[in-house]
Amino acid sequence: MKFGVIINQCKVLDSIFSDKKTKQRYLDYAYKIGLKRCLENLISTSVISPDSINNMYIFADEHSTATDGRYELKETLEQEFKRGTYNFNWDRFFPPIFPRLGGIVLHFCNSECTPLVRAADIVANKIYNCSISGNLSDIQQKIHIVHLP
Repeated sequence: MKFGVIINQCKVLDSIFSDKKTKQRYLDYAYKIGLKRCLENLISTSVISPDSINNMYIFADEHSTATDGRYELKETLEQEFKRGTYNFNWDRFFPPIFPRLGGIVLHFCNSECTPLVRAADIVANKIYNCSISGNLSDIQQKIHIVHLP
């Protein structure tokens, strides 16, 4: 299943864009939430069973990886999917969606050399163009879209 995240930049705090590492932490968060919502959709439609997932292999386009957060992308994905997360602001625990997950392997790839990552770039461009033109309804049956501030 394909997924994408649309970020309404006007609603994002200016401080997030003031520092490269803070911006990267937010982008990692957006990626994590987009992937999580897509996987939750696959679980809710019985396409996958959360107990049947032993390992995850994620191939992502190369990008800046340094953040000012507690975790880098791999660690934040493991926290979310394997151990669960605790939101201190809301005093709420979000359980892991894959309780039997052994681990996550994250590869950063050059999209010029990795066809599936290049395909992801094409999907991202399609989402961007549909978002800008206001034609998201054309692709929402084929691509799981998450909107974030």
